[in-house]
Amino acid sequence: MESSEDLDPVLSQSEFNEIVELLFCHGLHKNFHNLLLKIVEKFPDLEQTFSSPHRQTLLLLAYCHKFQLSSPLPDIRDHRFLWTLHEGLVGALKTDTAWVDTMGKLDVYKLVGGLRCLLTRAILLQPKFIPKDIESTIGSYFPTLPIKPSNSKAWQNWADILKLSLEDRSEALTEVNTLNKKTVGHMTAKLDNLAVERKKTSQDDSFITVWKSVTPKFDDFVRLLRIQLPEQFLDKIASHSHPKIKMLSTRIQPSSSEDEVIQFFYYLCDIHTESQFWTSNFVMEKLSGI
Repeated sequence: MESSEDLDPVLSQSEFNEIVELLFCHGLHKNFHNLLLKIVEKFPDLEQTFSSPHRQTLLLLAYCHKFQLSSPLPDIRDHRFLWTLHEGLVGALKTDTAWVDTMGKLDVYKLVGGLRCLLTRAILLQPKFIPKDIESTIGSYFPTLPIKPSNSKAWQNWADILKLSLEDRSEALTEVNTLNKKTVGHMTAKLDNLAVERKKTSQDDSFITVWKSVTPKFDDFVRLLRIQLPEQFLDKIASHSHPKIKMLSTRIQPSSSEDEVIQFFYYLCDIHTESQFWTSNFVMEKLSGI
């Protein structure tokens, strides 16, 4: 006779969805690429619909981690990739003062400023962007003092990232202005020679040089991003308040390999199919007639 621990629980749709979401979060956290592919293959909309409170952090971490594991080229000269990375990174930096407290204002500036240099350079080399587009990008990413209506939005963006007060002429504000001025001069010189820049056969070395200066700060950012997340999402199965979900913890461990987690996902899908059968109107009507 089977013990209660050997029996498969009958899962409702919401219970099944909750566990799949935990597996998806675990896959993003641990960079289990094959697991994520299996889940998305079965549930194509999950990446857009999962509702974890850690959703944005997990997606950004997965995006950064995938990039870390590959060669920086060609991504660091692709304006679309750089824009997505920049928006995610800046969005995270704006949400919490802990980034500046931990990394320091200068390193945060070098991280964001370095990405903006790469992005501006990538836009500059794209034929579809006209000089006005490039000039606008330089102005929005690297404002210089004095603060005025035409650049106040750009300065506020830096203030939100670096937790600066724009009311006081602080040392940090002066330093940002000095660094921005240098970048504006460098980028404007390239814009003034746009035709020559776009005729150059390869500029990979210049992109790599900038990226090498950004890499240590980027790696620190990813490490701190990971720290913000729970250490193990699979622990939530064992500690779950619902006994049916807790029963499943005997079949999966936080230290399980990617292949083991994939097998657990297949098992979960099987018992979900069985649960749908046993709770269907047809079966319920038959059972009620016994």
